[in-house]
Amino acid sequence: MQSRDVLALATCVLLFAILIAPLRDAVVDDTYIHLQYARNLAEAGELSFNRGYPAYGATSPLWVALLALFHRAGADLLVWCKVLSWFFGVLSIVLVYRITVALDGRTVAPFAAALVCAAEAWFLRWAAVGMETSFAVFMVLLVVYASLTAARSAARSALFGLVLLLAVLTRPEILLMVPLAVVAFALAREGTPLRRFAFLPVFLGLFAIWLYLIHRHTGNYFPLTAGAKQGRPVLSPVVFGRALIPARIMGATVLLPWLSLLAGLGIGAWRHKSLGSLFGETTSIREAPGTILILMWSFALPLAYVLLDFQVLSRYLVPVMPGVIVLGVVAWRRIASRLWRGPGGQKYAVAVFAAVAIVQSVSVYLAVVVPPTQRFSRALETTIAGMGKWLEKNSDADAVVATPDIGAIGYFSRRRILDLGGLISPEINRMRNTIDVERIIEEGLYLEFGPDYLVDRSETAERFSGKIIKDVLCVPVMRGDVPNLGIRKPEPVVYVLYRLEKVRPRGGGN
Repeated sequence: MQSRDVLALATCVLLFAILIAPLRDAVVDDTYIHLQYARNLAEAGELSFNRGYPAYGATSPLWVALLALFHRAGADLLVWCKVLSWFFGVLSIVLVYRITVALDGRTVAPFAAALVCAAEAWFLRWAAVGMETSFAVFMVLLVVYASLTAARSAARSALFGLVLLLAVLTRPEILLMVPLAVVAFALAREGTPLRRFAFLPVFLGLFAIWLYLIHRHTGNYFPLTAGAKQGRPVLSPVVFGRALIPARIMGATVLLPWLSLLAGLGIGAWRHKSLGSLFGETTSIREAPGTILILMWSFALPLAYVLLDFQVLSRYLVPVMPGVIVLGVVAWRRIASRLWRGPGGQKYAVAVFAAVAIVQSVSVYLAVVVPPTQRFSRALETTIAGMGKWLEKNSDADAVVATPDIGAIGYFSRRRILDLGGLISPEINRMRNTIDVERIIEEGLYLEFGPDYLVDRSETAERFSGKIIKDVLCVPVMRGDVPNLGIRKPEPVVYVLYRLEKVRPRGGGN
């Protein structure tokens, strides 16, 4: 690192800090899920949301383990989950810079790519709220960075396999990088086969041990989230409609890097007969495993979400964004070098590119991301977290609470949660394979598991008040209005906490 590198990165980190400041107090319900898992892991030595009921409902066991270490040290989890999220956001920006240097040398491209990444709206949003997203971004970039030199020796390749395993334990979808890495190194000419593929037995051996341990502990090999978030894959024209969701999410903030990336692919295929000629120092993508890995990852993850009909949220696509930015900036810098021979012209072209990309992303961030995130966070603290605190003070220690949003309710109430979303409750997860969650709630199908309370989320206020469902009376205890459920669901909803009281059966039904 030279002095100019340090100055460039300091500028990027300053931009990141300024932009993230409006959301420094923001939090989402899923944040509390990891905090609850971390607290139980630290205090009871189990991966569980409900103490005494291990369940693989945490999508990031490595993040949970990291938070658990801080909890054991006496740290305030709600504070340190944010600090760690910001910290890994900064490290991600540093890795974007270093990877761009590896691909394009010490040009203007690394500074531009790091600046654009620091201002990416979705990256900022999820780094702000204490989720594992920025940690997952860092691990993806670390995998890419390790791949750049993995073929130089068997030891480096083995280290790459270890990094790959840690990344998979950060987010389950990063498992897709394993077959992509195999393809990338199969196409590479650098190094012997032993050097190129030493990572594979290392990863597979460690991953097999993990699968054995997690299945023995929880009864599942993979997070229950997969079943809860996945729809019904259908290979039909409906796929094109599903593809619009990730296209809109990414196009809202990194449209210019995506267009540049696609242009780079087209120019490379047309002029050099090589898809990767505009993205790496080599003239053929066959000589650059790191380049082909990040290139395939940029397309493969969104495509997998579309084909498997996942409920795509912006945070699921954030691990793709930095790679797109790196490739897009590098491609544009090389296109500019053909249009403007002098270094001054190239710098000006890249500066304009970065400025336009930053303006687009920051505009979306300030207009679309910040206001609803702030409003939801305030409502979460007063309404949903408030219900959890009420339950902690006013319900029996062995009470069971049925709720579609488990994070804040479970964390503050310290009561057993029946998760109507199926993330931590296998019985509900199995039910959701054939029955929609709204039907489970409206018809009271969840009542067979004996909950004492229900937290209902609906656009209709107190829709179950005074109703008897399956011989259970719903008695409202408290309610609160929430202005939105996120950017994709801007409509206001009402949360109502009901006490569920068993009544005598009446002849003729419910």
